[in-house]
Amino acid sequence: MMATADLRTPRSLNHIAYPTWDSQATHDFYTEVLKCELLTAIQLDEVPSNGAKTPYLHTFFGLGDGSAIAFFEVDDMPDPGPDSVPSWVRHIALNVDSMEELHEWKAHFAAKGVETVGIVDHDGVWESLYIFDPNGVRIELTYQTRELNDDDAKAGVETLRKWTARG
Repeated sequence: MMATADLRTPRSLNHIAYPTWDSQATHDFYTEVLKCELLTAIQLDEVPSNGAKTPYLHTFFGLGDGSAIAFFEVDDMPDPGPDSVPSWVRHIALNVDSMEELHEWKAHFAAKGVETVGIVDHDGVWESLYIFDPNGVRIELTYQTRELNDDDAKAGVETLRKWTARG
C-alpha cells in the first residue's frame, strides 16, 4: 500500500451529473443532437450512498473519450432553484485506477479530517468514495470494475421506458 503522500492526482473524469426534470427530453437531446450513446439508465428507490428513500432515475450518456455526462431525475424534485436539488444529485466523479487506490484515498481523507461516505458498491460496476469540497460540491472518487456493454445499454433503454411510462 502506498503512503498517502504518494497519491497521484485522479487520472480522469468518469462522469459529471446534473439534475433533469425530463429524462426523455434529455435522452433525445443527448442521443439525437449531441450524438452521445445512452450507456445505461439505473432506477432505484433508495440512494445507495446515504440511504435516503428517494426514487430516482440516473442516466449516463457516453463521450468520445470514455467519460460520461449523467443526469438524475428525482421524484417530486422541485423545479428549479439552486437549493431545490438534493446534495447527492449534482456531483463530479473522478476515476482512480484500483480498489487499493480508493482505499488509500479514504485513509488520506481521514488523515486530513475530511468526512467520507463509502466505499459504496454501485450495481457491481462502480466502487465509490464520496466527499464534499468546501463549496458544498460533492466529489466522487470511483473505481469502475467493468466496462459498460450492450446489455447495459439495452437494460438502460428499458429502465428509461419504464420510468417515463409511469406517468
